[in-house]
Amino acid sequence: MNQTDITARIQSSWKNPEHVRLRINPRFTDMDCFHFADINTFLQQNASSEKLTVLDFGAGSSPYQVYFSNADYRKADVIEIPGLHYLIRADSTVPEADATFDIVLSTQVAEHLVNPGGYFKECFRLLKPGGKLVLTTPGIWEEHGVPHDFQRWTEQGIRRDLMAAGFKQLSIYKLTCGFRALVFLFTRTYFAARAPEPRAPRFLFKALRTAYSKLFPLIYRTCDKFWPDEKIVKAVDGIVTAPFYITIAAIAEKN
Repeated sequence: MNQTDITARIQSSWKNPEHVRLRINPRFTDMDCFHFADINTFLQQNASSEKLTVLDFGAGSSPYQVYFSNADYRKADVIEIPGLHYLIRADSTVPEADATFDIVLSTQVAEHLVNPGGYFKECFRLLKPGGKLVLTTPGIWEEHGVPHDFQRWTEQGIRRDLMAAGFKQLSIYKLTCGFRALVFLFTRTYFAARAPEPRAPRFLFKALRTAYSKLFPLIYRTCDKFWPDEKIVKAVDGIVTAPFYITIAAIAEKN
């Protein structure tokens, strides 16, 4: 598949109303419910109705624009999208002056970057003093190159890289943790797994997967009820909290 085909496929997926719906209104019947629900909750906690200047840095379909209702909301991406303000250059920079934005929003972008350190430095450059980078990126996730997928982060890794970019005031969070993470990973893996070749095991595997497709929404709902504290866990530097998690998130202030 050439770059033109990849771009067309991405643009088509972003135009699908389900792309936004899944991110801001996930349901227990969605296999990716936990992942998107916990990111959505984290971003809602950092929403603002103030008249801010916000950069969605790797905007895609901009599903989280609704959480900045009064903002001067600008979009940057590597491909053309409706309402695009900046086309991101190959070195992860955009043609804008220093200290322009109150908030830089980066959701599930950094894993796709050849040079994430340069991207984080650009976030720092673009923020006003006192401005914030609101970041989410995978800790554990399947490979999903569109067309590239280069890295994952741990708590210490994201802290190191953001501090190297100039950020000093950091709050790190782990999203979809513990048993909630285990159930989510099992569900995704089970539906992605190839059935065995022999006829009898293959039939059993598919029958159980069909049954599980009816069962997992109830399991998700149960986890949501009994393990709500595993949705978002604040990291403590030097202390291991929630060692298993799907997404790492950060609020990094330019002070």
